[in-house]
Amino acid sequence: MSARRSLRTKLVLFVAAALLPVLGLAAWEADSDLRKAEEQRTEAVAAAAELAVARYRVLIEGTRRLLVAACSEDAVWKSAGPEATQSDITSCEIYLARVLKAFPTEYSSALVTDNKGVARCSSAVTAVGMGFSDREIFQQVRQAKEFSLGSQIASRVTALSVVPAALPILRGGEFGGMCAIGISLRSLADTVSASLADGKIAVTLVDRSGASISGNTGMGQALPVATRVAAGIVGGQMTFTDYGQDGTLYEFSILPLFGSAIFAVAAAPAMDGLVALARAAGGPLFVALALLVALIAVWFGVDRWCVRPLRYIRDFASKVARGEAGDFVPLRPWTLELTSVGEGVTAMAEAIASREAELRAGLEQRDHMLREIHHRVKNNLQMISSLLNLQAGEIRSPRIRRFFSNAQNRVLTLSILHRHLYERTSWALVDFQRFISDLVRQISVGNTEGNRSSPRFHIRAPIMAVGPDTAIPVGLIVTEVVSSALDHDFSGVASPEIRIEAAEGDGQVTFVIEDNGHDKADGSIRPGGRGVFGLTLIRGLAMQLGGEVTITSRDDGGTRVVVTFPMAKEPVADG
Repeated sequence: MSARRSLRTKLVLFVAAALLPVLGLAAWEADSDLRKAEEQRTEAVAAAAELAVARYRVLIEGTRRLLVAACSEDAVWKSAGPEATQSDITSCEIYLARVLKAFPTEYSSALVTDNKGVARCSSAVTAVGMGFSDREIFQQVRQAKEFSLGSQIASRVTALSVVPAALPILRGGEFGGMCAIGISLRSLADTVSASLADGKIAVTLVDRSGASISGNTGMGQALPVATRVAAGIVGGQMTFTDYGQDGTLYEFSILPLFGSAIFAVAAAPAMDGLVALARAAGGPLFVALALLVALIAVWFGVDRWCVRPLRYIRDFASKVARGEAGDFVPLRPWTLELTSVGEGVTAMAEAIASREAELRAGLEQRDHMLREIHHRVKNNLQMISSLLNLQAGEIRSPRIRRFFSNAQNRVLTLSILHRHLYERTSWALVDFQRFISDLVRQISVGNTEGNRSSPRFHIRAPIMAVGPDTAIPVGLIVTEVVSSALDHDFSGVASPEIRIEAAEGDGQVTFVIEDNGHDKADGSIRPGGRGVFGLTLIRGLAMQLGGEVTITSRDDGGTRVVVTFPMAKEPVADG
């Protein structure tokens, strides 16, 4: 299919465009309802987390006030000091036991340490003398010197896990010990397990690592893996949707309870995007089905009565374009309009076949005439070359004979070019490598003398097809430079040679002709030469090619000629 749409596609798009507004309205209403449901769920989850945080903060505030009162008690304050007596410690233990008895479900243990972290007074006698300096809560209180709350730990005083809360005991502004109490996880669970009336939202507590420490008993499986929760806490992503460990999709809301130690997590089941869309798409679904049925009917109807006949016409036209014979016979009856089109195509095919026969005959006649013209031009040029050669035999002056020889070589260059043109199937291109090789061979044969050393030719040219506009100037340049090189003295050279190299790259052609013979004083092609016809001709031909020529002397004797010109875009081969 081309970039422009087919008739069938246009009809289908037209029907779709007619029904799309209805479908769009239904989809918009469904999406609006879905968004409202999601917003309500998000608000409910956030409200549950806020409720848990509020209740928990009440418990934390009560704990803080309790510790302020306890640490202010004279017996507790004295027991943390080094001068405390056994009577002070006993009074402290009686006070702490009375406090725990008043709050049996909220707290599990209480103790007082000195500034080294050694327990001096405790609700459990077995804890006295234990070291708590390695506990996170002790380090927090000693550094902050204010009320602190730790993460869930396994209590050393009781067999239960607790969340420690502590207040520093200050002596003259310096840290003198810690007054701590352990909040039981059962108390936390009773405080934060707040659900909505429908029971679909659950709340739990997690620490910084994302591990659950209390809350709803079934919430542990509803939470995603601990690393996902911890990533949300660290990244500040307090609301997200993810799959829990039970494989259900939940929407989570995280709120810090106290500092960055403990967080409340509320979760409510969330529908998968596709499931939610399917449930909300009840109305749009029927409209979409109606649209689909209409589009299918249009698609197959257009295919039966329009696309198939047009495809047959296209295939028949392709056969005609390839020159294949065939009859226009549709397999099924067509509509009146397409039958008329078929008749027109048949008439067009007959006209094309007749015209092709005429053109083929004309092309064959043209090819024969062009071949004959090139052949006759080549013969005429060879006749001129032969006449020049005969005339040169009567000339006694070597200088004038050399002029005739150069003129003969130039005519020979044009003769070889025309021979290559009529020998190829293309009238516009010649084989560059073969053309240069034949040209050099003819020049060397005409300039060979028995008493002179004959140099060897090394030709390295790319195999490429060029037009006469490029081949003629290059051929004449090769003729002039090679003819001049053959006049050099090679008698004292161990390996006399003339090297011709051509290279193409980046749209440029570099043509190099060099020899290792010794230039005579009367050489026509040499550096700094002026007023010499051959040198003028070479520079003019280089300018005709749009390039430039550089002539230098080689260190070991001889001349180096470099012609650089852009590679022209030659015409496409015909015939």
